[in-house]
Amino acid sequence: MDEKQRRERIVQYLGIKPINHGQVYTFQIAIPESEVVAIPFERHEQLKSSFTEQGTNLIPLLVRRTEAYSEEEEYEVVYGADWCLVAKELDIDKLWVWVFDMTDEQAAAAKEEMQQLVGYSNSDEKSRDEETDIASLVEQKVRPIYAKLNQLISNSSSHAGKIDFDDKLREIENKLENLSSAVATLTSLLQEAIPSKLNLLIAQEKEIKSMLEEVGANDKQKEAALEAIKYWRNPGKDLTWENLMKSIKSGEHKVKNFGKETYQKLKQIAVIRSHS
Repeated sequence: MDEKQRRERIVQYLGIKPINHGQVYTFQIAIPESEVVAIPFERHEQLKSSFTEQGTNLIPLLVRRTEAYSEEEEYEVVYGADWCLVAKELDIDKLWVWVFDMTDEQAAAAKEEMQQLVGYSNSDEKSRDEETDIASLVEQKVRPIYAKLNQLISNSSSHAGKIDFDDKLREIENKLENLSSAVATLTSLLQEAIPSKLNLLIAQEKEIKSMLEEVGANDKQKEAALEAIKYWRNPGKDLTWENLMKSIKSGEHKVKNFGKETYQKLKQIAVIRSHS
C-alpha cells in the first residue's frame, strides 16, 4: 500500500465520527489487554521524562468511547497505549485525547495506518527503541533528533571508521520527514472536524441550548445541563469539569436529570476557560 492509499484510509477511519477533543481523567482510559506489554527501557525513560517536565501529554492520544470495561473506564486507547501505561504508573491526573466513535475493525485499521505512517514494524524488535511516535516527536520537537546526532558524533569519534555518519544522518532526516508528514495529515483532519466551542464561564443560556441541540440533546438534557451550570456558577462554588461530574452522582451536588450522556454532550460543545 503506497503513501497516498494510507492517507486515504486515515481519512476514512479517523474522519468517521470525531466526538471531542480535550482532557479526560487518566483513570477513565482503559488499555486493551493486548497493549499491556513491557515498554523498552529507553522508551519508558523518555516518556517518564516528558511527563515529569510537562505534567501531561502535549499532543492528544487517540481514544474511542466504550462500555466494555468498568463503569469508570469510559474510553479505550486506540493509539498511544505506552503513554497511558506510563501515565498510570506516574499517577498523571489527566491526558489530552481525541475521542472518536469506532468499531473494533475501524480502531484496528486506524492503529495499523498510524503505525505504518511512522514506520513502525512489529517484527523488528531492534528498531522499536529507536522509533518515536507522533506524540513524542511533536511534543519534544526536534530534541530527540539532536540527541541522536550527539550520540552519532560521539560514536564516530570513539569508533572512527566504523560508523557512516552521513548515512545515519540521512536515516534520521527521512524519519523526521515521514513523521512530520503524518502529523500534518492527522492534524489537518482533526482540526477540520472540530467546531469552535463555547466557554461555559461566560456563555449565555441561549447559546448553550443551541449548541446542545446541534449535538442531539433533548429538552430534558438541555434543562439539566443549564441547571448544573447555574448551580456551579453560584457564589462560593466553582464551575469546573470535575465539579460538574459531582452533579452526576447522588449527593449534595446532584442535579436532577443531569447524567453522563448530558455531561459528555457539554464536553463536545464547550470548554471552561478563565480569562483572568
